[in-house]
Amino acid sequence: MPVEPMVFPVQSRLLPPFVLFGLTFALTLGGILARPIESLSLFWPVNAVLAGVLLRYPRQATLPGFGLVWMAMVAADLACGSAWPPALWFNLCNLGVIVTLWQLLSRLPRPHRRLRTPQGVLCVFGACAAGAAVAASLACMMAAPWFEQSLRATWLAWFSEQFSTNVLVLPVLLTAPSLRALVRGGGQAIRLAPLLVLLASLALSIAFGGPGAIAFPIAALLWCAWTYSPFLVSLLALTAGSTLIVAVAHNLMHFSVPQSESGVTTLVSARLGIAMLVLGPLVVACVSNANRSLLARLAHQATVDHLTGTLTRSAFTRRASALLDNRQQHVPALPLTLMMLDIDHFKGINDRHGHAVGDQVLRQFARTLQDQLHEGELFARLGGEEFVVILPGLAPEQAKFTAERLRRAVQDLHVQLADQRLQITVSIGLAGCAEGQPAPSLDELLAHADQALYRAKAHGRNRVEQAEAQRQVV
Repeated sequence: MPVEPMVFPVQSRLLPPFVLFGLTFALTLGGILARPIESLSLFWPVNAVLAGVLLRYPRQATLPGFGLVWMAMVAADLACGSAWPPALWFNLCNLGVIVTLWQLLSRLPRPHRRLRTPQGVLCVFGACAAGAAVAASLACMMAAPWFEQSLRATWLAWFSEQFSTNVLVLPVLLTAPSLRALVRGGGQAIRLAPLLVLLASLALSIAFGGPGAIAFPIAALLWCAWTYSPFLVSLLALTAGSTLIVAVAHNLMHFSVPQSESGVTTLVSARLGIAMLVLGPLVVACVSNANRSLLARLAHQATVDHLTGTLTRSAFTRRASALLDNRQQHVPALPLTLMMLDIDHFKGINDRHGHAVGDQVLRQFARTLQDQLHEGELFARLGGEEFVVILPGLAPEQAKFTAERLRRAVQDLHVQLADQRLQITVSIGLAGCAEGQPAPSLDELLAHADQALYRAKAHGRNRVEQAEAQRQVV
């Protein structure tokens, strides 16, 4: 499968060097200050965050860019009082994680990179494991003089910390939407039940304690994965995983592991178990999101005409019938008008200029009418060059002014072709009912409007005609 370009917009791919340096310095400084004295960090998100940032801004993922990241890490370590040798070597191990993650994930196809497929989740887990193994191996080779533990214990400590942190943090960066998408979706309601159950299960895990307690949140996480977006599920998995790791590290869960293997400590076992805990929810989240996207596309195809962007005939029938049913509930019943519109001489346009030009005419015609109509007015394509509009709240006599406005807008429309400008016109037939009068069925309205449209065509086209039966009623 070919490698696609990075998924983020071109204009967001250049991160100023001073921003990259400052971000790395601040993240590293925060991680150093938060870790226990004379100990490895309990939770070190720096590497995963920077790998995610460089995946968003790939133009900085160069040899100078990686060098800038390493220098910022070393500077932060030195600012906290570290000696030169450990600052250089430890941060080279951290850089190994970042480079490995970037090299592996930047080569994935776009859906995999964005965790939109189960394969993508597994690939990210594999990349996190590879990055953690690189860091642990470099630590054993270069940083052994600064550790009192055996090489096995050192490798397991580094691997478990890097693997669990990467698995919890990196999906948040990979699934994070753009700021515009967050603002656009900010008003959407969020179901609170799965979130509350997750928080309750975390509290129960800590209160109950024991090795099996880290699995208590799995059911709630799966519920969240079925309900929320992958980004929100990643955030909740990060919250749950980091909470459990901190609880185990501070012995809040009375978590003990038989020391049958050298280097397998309580924290190492917990980190690895918690990292694997989030695999299932992330897979479920991406599958659920893919299903929702597919259903949304199918619903859109069934509702919106692919060529003109108007309602399809079936969608119009459903909405118009609902509108007529709703009208009957008002006392007195509201007025309503249905228009049938037909582009004049459209067959001749197709015959002379070809179907591609005909499609262009249909698109521009629909766009012109959409600009003239208001919210709540239904506009649909019935087929070919025939369209229909429903104007709720307007009786046919008043709707004639709207119909004339639409007719003039189409008459003023000129479709630009390669060697000429094509002018089109439209014929319109009206049918409807005045306030307080019972409305005919949708089929009857369509039939009356179609008869009026036929008269408009017979009387010279480019005109508006009202149904005879409707004029007698009004």
